[in-house]
Order: sequence, then structure tokens, then C-alpha cells
Amino acid sequence: MAVVKVPIARIITGHKAVREALRNTELYSSDLQGDADVRDYRQIPLEVDPPKHHLYRAALAPFFVKPHIEKYVEIFTEHTKSLLDSFMKDPGADVVTSLALPLVMHNLGALYGREQDVSEWIGWGPDVWTATGSKRDGAVLHSYLDRIYDEALAQPNGDIWSQLASLEIEEEQITPLEFRGIAGIMLAGGRDTIVKMFAGIIWYFGKNPHELISLREDPQYIDRAVQEFLRFLTPNTAMARTTTPESSQTSLPDDRYVSMSFLSGNFDESIYPNPTTVDLRRERNPHLSFGFGPHTCIGNHLAEFEVRIFLQSLISSNYMWSVESSSEITFHPDPLQSVPHEFKNLLIRLAS
Repeated sequence: MAVVKVPIARIITGHKAVREALRNTELYSSDLQGDADVRDYRQIPLEVDPPKHHLYRAALAPFFVKPHIEKYVEIFTEHTKSLLDSFMKDPGADVVTSLALPLVMHNLGALYGREQDVSEWIGWGPDVWTATGSKRDGAVLHSYLDRIYDEALAQPNGDIWSQLASLEIEEEQITPLEFRGIAGIMLAGGRDTIVKMFAGIIWYFGKNPHELISLREDPQYIDRAVQEFLRFLTPNTAMARTTTPESSQTSLPDDRYVSMSFLSGNFDESIYPNPTTVDLRRERNPHLSFGFGPHTCIGNHLAEFEVRIFLQSLISSNYMWSVESSSEITFHPDPLQSVPHEFKNLLIRLAS
């Protein structure tokens, strides 16, 4: 969850309560500015309330609707198989930085028409806010955003940044700050989340090889497996809302922030029998990994396609592996102590 200006005062938990709260944008507003330690602008449309939120979302939707993402299935598949094969030839490297991160960045490079930037993006590491070291810092991202904005205005070439720079909201071209807010989240928002998904899938099958064998023998359950991995790994565990919209008030109470716990919703026993068990054939799966309500993740189709293609590539391969004990993985507190929180690095060994 993004760093906010004052501490979280309350956490909403449980599947039903979180869904209801996410739907109630008047009581729980998105009119806030997160990552206060590294940025001073809003991520758009994430941190904007209706009705302005709807205008931004409608303008960005064409880049992320399912028919558009489907055009990239073939190239995503090529990326996945190529990088997977390359990694498995010498699997002693870290799965996170040597497989998952490059794959996510190559996919975004194709989708955004910015293949020339992929190496630079990979160089930022799994979390763009720590690109310069362990201390959070937005300098690298902001330098890039300022550069591509100037390029988009001076030499528009039809790529994603040129299209964004010329977007009009209510008949006015977006400002440089709005461009930062949109382009920034398009680079940061779909980055560490999907890296975690790819790493988590490799981790799970390394610990449970019989499940990979079962899916290879009966691949009809792949769509259920996609949703179950999204639920179990919960790439974005929580998101903040404010009870006092920050752009419309001069006096902001310190207890305004409320956390929406997607993690608690995804492990709610009233919705999921045996929630800490991965069931790749689970039928009912209304997970909250993309949020819910008006601010449902705009990149949900992209994420689902990427995860499905990754699973399909693993299924069609002959690779089997185990997880090395030297891997650095953190887990959630009890009672979710068996659920990964972060893959700091993931090391595997191919089965002989």
C-alpha cells in the first residue's frame, strides 16, 4: 500500500465490508495523494473521485480493454517462452530479477510501443521507488517522465506517451502534472504486482510439483488457476481511502485515512472454504485483487492475460524444479503465515 501523509486510522476487513466500502466513494474518497515520501502529485485515475474519475478512466480505457490486449497475445507468448527457456538453461539466477521483471517489462514495452525503453525500465529493479537504493526515491521515475513528456510534445510518433500527452479531458489538453500522474502509474502500477504473480507461481509449483503435473494433464482448469493465483498471492494487499477529500478541504484531520484490506477479503472463510489452501479448481472466486467498484483496476485484463500466458507456457514445457532454501521470502503474519508477502529473491533448482 502506498505511503500516506498521516498514519492509517482504521482498517476495513472482510469480503463484504471491503466491497461495500469500495463502492461507497462518498464516504470513502480516493481524493488523496499517496506515496507522499516520493511524489507530490496524484496518480490518475487512481486518486481522483467521480465524476472526474470517470472522464479520465474513459479516456484511458481503450488502451486496456480486452479486445486491445488480445492483439498482443502472440507477442506476449513469444516473450514468455523465450525468457522462460533462457532462464531455465541456467536457473541459478534470481527468478524475480532475471525472469519475472524482464518479462513484465518486455510485455509493457510491446503494449506501449516503447521497446527502446525496456532495458532502462529493467534497470530500475522490481520497485521503481527504490531504483537508486534501499531508500525510497522518485528521482529516477520523474526524470524519465519529464523526458518522455518533452519528447512526446516535440516529436509525437503515435506511441503510448504521444497519445497520452495529447489527451483531452473536458476539451482541455492534460497538463504536465496530469501526464505524470497517468504515465507514472502505468509504469509503476503494473510492475511489482505482476512480478510478484510470476514469482509466486514459480514458487508454488516448485513447492507443489504434483499440481503442475495435474494441470498439464488437465489444462481445462487454467482459467480457474489464474483466478486462484490472483486470490492467493493478492499482489496488492490494501489501498488507502480518506474520509475527508483532500482537494476540497483546508483542514484535514489526522485520522482521515482508512485502509481497505484486499488481503482480508481474499482469505475470508465465509467466501472461501480453506482459504489458505491453493485450490486450482476453485469454482467461486470473487477475489478482490483488482479492487472493486468504480476504481476496479483498469489493468485487470492485462494482468489476467499475462498470468494465463505464463501458466500456459509452464504447462506446455517440460520443466520441473524445486525452491532453494536460500531464497528470501517474507510471509504474512498469523493466521496467513503460509501465504507469501514478498519475494525478495527466489532461487530454484531444476529437477534431474
